[in-house]
Amino acid sequence: MRTGRVSVSACCAVLALLLSSSSVGAAMATMPLTWWTIDEYFNPVEVDSGWSVTYNTDVVEVAVDAVSLEDDYLLIQISKDFVYPPNPITGRFPAIMVDFVQRLDDAATVSSIRIADESITNLTGAVWTDFHWAVMNHGNAWFDVPASGDFGIQPAPHFQTQIWSLVDGTTDRATGLTLVDGLVTKGSSYYPGVDDSDLVIHVDLSDPNPMSFTLKEYPTPEPGTMALLGIGLGILAVGGKRRGTVTV
Repeated sequence: MRTGRVSVSACCAVLALLLSSSSVGAAMATMPLTWWTIDEYFNPVEVDSGWSVTYNTDVVEVAVDAVSLEDDYLLIQISKDFVYPPNPITGRFPAIMVDFVQRLDDAATVSSIRIADESITNLTGAVWTDFHWAVMNHGNAWFDVPASGDFGIQPAPHFQTQIWSLVDGTTDRATGLTLVDGLVTKGSSYYPGVDDSDLVIHVDLSDPNPMSFTLKEYPTPEPGTMALLGIGLGILAVGGKRRGTVTV
């Protein structure tokens, strides 16, 4: 019979196991943004907007309810069901990343994408206390604040306050939008707005490269990697001290 203390390496191994078991998978799905119309002979014709969206099906279920090309913008009506539960260590949620990619040259006439009548459903099993959007790779894409305001993005009824993350020196461009002072209960849906309520993402047509950007969404703040590691190691260290020695 021998005794020994729980080693730091063992704690790290257990923490790694916990983190790996709670990590988000990478089951990606790509959905072309298309819609149906009727030609002159009354035949149904599928129209390709030239854009597509890619997302992680382990985190969110996305349904594109309607797409249409209106003058110089692409209008999308979309539903998102957040399905991934909170992290067992931090109690917080992973972000979803929806990648918008321009695939066809004729889609270059689109100067903005307007997300209208979006429904966001909380199927994560926990209450949300705030909600965030961010535009990443925003060198050629950003939130158009005046246009979003004109088209009525409203945080009510679940939230009372909206905060734009403005680009330095501007009042019309933002890289993020945060809704606070409220909650979304388990199983309920949140609508940023209906009818004429659009979240407008502007793209820079002067950029010669194909347009692409990532729309990031998440309820509650994301945990920092070091903070997560510190919390996990702290829990394991406290547990090790309480156990004292281990008999083999």
